[in-house]
Amino acid sequence: MLQSNTTNLLLEAGNGSFAELTRHIEYTSLSGQIITHFHPDHYADIYCLRHAIEGARREGRMNSKISLFIPRDPVEISSKIAGYTQAFNTTIIDDLPDVEEINGLKLKTSVAGALKLYFIPITHSLPGYAVLVKGQGKNFFYSGDTGATDMIKKAARDVDLFLCEASGLDKDADYLKSIHLTARQAGELAKAAKARRLLITHFWPEYDPRELLDQARSGFGQEVETAVQGKKYTV
Repeated sequence: MLQSNTTNLLLEAGNGSFAELTRHIEYTSLSGQIITHFHPDHYADIYCLRHAIEGARREGRMNSKISLFIPRDPVEISSKIAGYTQAFNTTIIDDLPDVEEINGLKLKTSVAGALKLYFIPITHSLPGYAVLVKGQGKNFFYSGDTGATDMIKKAARDVDLFLCEASGLDKDADYLKSIHLTARQAGELAKAAKARRLLITHFWPEYDPRELLDQARSGFGQEVETAVQGKKYTV
């Protein structure tokens, strides 16, 4: 979750994320939700969030709907979620115009509260997006699930914090090719983008985080952190 003044923006809605969210804020204060693609580990808890918001609005504990940003495909999933009109004001990211230029790229853009959002296509086994978030003079980039691309490198240029997937180790490179990044590749991508800080996430739980960090540091050329559930990071 990203917080900026009164804006609370949830990135992804994987299994268990709604329960974790309620440990940190009242879900009724959530401003927006982004789902980068429709694999279950990124959107399964959207149904929990939907029921909670609908209940809160029925009981008068919540007036506004949440701004929800989702990809179009698969259409059978996006159309179902977009139908939850009592909980969400849904934007299909694909339908946003490419209107604003960032680092030589024309990107789809929108807002969530006080935050400006820019969406960048990813290369993955399902269509989806990475996201650049700007607010309070800071730039944050989240890779989603993706292989390395020039668009991501350009869009993430000089960001203050790069939250990047690191799905495997060097030995997994062939298996992950084009749809995920190894920890070393995450470091190399952040280095190429000249990101100021790198935070890695989305790794297999049985892997030793120290080994992932070693390979990410080797690629990045400086210190790297692993994302830890419940920990707060300042952009």
